Amino acid sequence: MPYRPKIDESRVAEACEAASLLENPNLSQIARQYGVSYGVLRGRIRQGKQPRTAPKPENRALDNTQEEALILWIVELNKYHMPVTPALLHEMAQLSLVRAGSDHILGDRWAYRFIKRLPEDVKLSPVKQRTKEYKRIKAEDAWKLDVWYMKLKNVIKKNTPARLVYNFDECGFQPGKGKNRKVIGQEGGPDLGENEHSETITALECIAADGWFMDPLFVFKGTTFQEVWYDNSEGLPPRTLTAVSPNGWISDELLLEWLGHFQEATKERVEPNEKRIMIFDGHNSHLTVEFLEKCQEYEILPIAFEPHTTHISQPLDGKPFLAYKQHFKVVNNEMSYFAGMPAGKSEFLRVITRVRARTFNTRIIRDSFKERGIFPVNGKDIVKKLRMKLPISSEDLDIDTSQLRLHGEEHTPPPPEPGSSSIENSPPKSIQAAKRNHRKLEKLFRKERISPKLQRGLNRVLKHQGVIIEHAALTKDIVRRISAARRPLQRQFHKRQVKPLSGSNILSVRDANYSIKARKEKEATKVAKQAAKRIGHKLNQPTATEVSQAKQASLDAEKAAREGGLLFWFDSNPVR
Repeated sequence: MPYRPKIDESRVAEACEAASLLENPNLSQIARQYGVSYGVLRGRIRQGKQPRTAPKPENRALDNTQEEALILWIVELNKYHMPVTPALLHEMAQLSLVRAGSDHILGDRWAYRFIKRLPEDVKLSPVKQRTKEYKRIKAEDAWKLDVWYMKLKNVIKKNTPARLVYNFDECGFQPGKGKNRKVIGQEGGPDLGENEHSETITALECIAADGWFMDPLFVFKGTTFQEVWYDNSEGLPPRTLTAVSPNGWISDELLLEWLGHFQEATKERVEPNEKRIMIFDGHNSHLTVEFLEKCQEYEILPIAFEPHTTHISQPLDGKPFLAYKQHFKVVNNEMSYFAGMPAGKSEFLRVITRVRARTFNTRIIRDSFKERGIFPVNGKDIVKKLRMKLPISSEDLDIDTSQLRLHGEEHTPPPPEPGSSSIENSPPKSIQAAKRNHRKLEKLFRKERISPKLQRGLNRVLKHQGVIIEHAALTKDIVRRISAARRPLQRQFHKRQVKPLSGSNILSVRDANYSIKARKEKEATKVAKQAAKRIGHKLNQPTATEVSQAKQASLDAEKAAREGGLLFWFDSNPVR
């Protein structure tokens, strides 16, 4: 830690008093006169700063120990990639007050005020936590992505021309779908119209690291080409391609046919003995045997991204596609605003011309390759960002909740040694017990006349003990919540169905639980019978010895009845 000079508070107080008597004091001269730091004096006079030893405001809900424990807990959870929300911070602070025996209720804005008071060295501030597809989070493996970039570096070398590195991908559009915007008007004004159900039109775009981009391929949903689609589409590049498919997506056959057009469009950009490098999304249907054979025929080297990582590593998924969709929604807003109806399927080719002109240019394309670390190959920044936001896993929390406890909890302390001190021998279980010990020690300090230096050292130790106790309580509570949240996810899932009690297609929760309970009871009975059979007898049936004895008793009764001249008798030991 950096050296901090000692401050003589008495001299500073005298300097402050002298400065307060003057209308326009010369702080530099007063600081030299009283032998104090100019920065300290200026902070006290101009900025109203208080000395470190000054008492804290009395209206604070939490004391220093509780606040330091909360800050330590926030930093610890951030290391495990579990940033704390204001609601969770408010709840944990309220629990700290409950543990301390306080009935004070924190205000709704307490957490936000506490966040503003966080120390600067903590380097934490309010940020927005966004949602993301779970498969993408699982795929964001920094080690795998680092290996992928290393392999890419072996293919795209320093002397590889930028004109040989390509990236293609598809982008979906929904004609008639706009975006919200701000206007000058009154609340309750008219809204912009958009289509409720809109078919998807897929655009396949291809760009190169030198800023070149290929004419697009648009795939419409349908089986035939409609003449109305091409009205006023003369502004599109002459080599713009269109296709149809049953769902509006690109099929394997369409992709193979497009690859032939790519060969024609780029063959003049290739010199003898050069191979084009094609990088694409390997998760969908692009990676087929026929596609790879065509690439070999055209001398194209195909490279697939790691599955579910294109949102962080693919150039097209950066600025180009983001601007592509945003500009399209803006154009749709203009159509709805001026024409009174949104752009439909028949207007797509006409409006997409302006959208592509705003989206694709040499600068944006080059920047997208550089930002995603594709050309020049440099995945360090991508991997570094990924490591900073990795989600928590069960391996990350190396905490055994069964062994985690506060000091002294569920633990029988050893018998106290003989002595006259009233201070607890066992470690304090709560911050209240720690404070009681602290007060008793302060009385002992005054009685035994311990040196001030030793008192300050012991006070620091006791304060740190309180912080550790409170931090352990916070950690135990959050680990308990993690375990409770994960426990249902660890159960085995099955595809067992619940049979309705009637012929209706609607099943109430009560009937479903009744059916599940009946099924479980039936299975339990079946298991019990099987277990009983394995040990040599059946439930509710006599053993072999009992059957033999019963048969012998029945024969004896029959014999005695015949000898007595009886025509019938009662079998008191029937055997079933």
